[in-house]
Amino acid sequence: MRKQNIILTLVLIVCLTIVMIIWLSVRDKIQPVTFPPIVNAELVVGPLHKKRSLTPSELELVKKWIKSNLKGWGPLHQNPPSTGDVEIQFNRDLDKNYYINKPEHEKPHPFTLVLWLGISQADWNNKIFYEVINESESKIFVKDCNDSAFDPLRKLVDQYDYERTDFP
Repeated sequence: MRKQNIILTLVLIVCLTIVMIIWLSVRDKIQPVTFPPIVNAELVVGPLHKKRSLTPSELELVKKWIKSNLKGWGPLHQNPPSTGDVEIQFNRDLDKNYYINKPEHEKPHPFTLVLWLGISQADWNNKIFYEVINESESKIFVKDCNDSAFDPLRKLVDQYDYERTDFP
């Protein structure tokens, strides 16, 4: 073998070794985003935090949206400029004794979807945060949606009048 071929082969082996080490160290942390069962939900809108419970048809719409948007969630890498425009808070004030004998994947846990749909900063609009709230840990995932994927949630909020955020 020529000297250049040996050097090229060694560089390739070193690169592949580094990639394998990184892959083996992070593969346990790479897990798909899962949503717990949904029992109830409350919409918290605008800077005045107006609250109302979702109707059964609205709850069904959100469940359908979640089922069709299980992919595309990633970790939040930077802090947003504010807290978002709308929160949909799920599974609050539940009787834990009712679910005590159910398997873990059937137990509803509290979580929140935070929607960005107003005038925040242009690069944050149509983003959704999924905040997982457990006794042991708290995680935040983010999804950037196009207009057609975001529309069902936007219409859910826009049908009610509320004060929108203004330019920062």
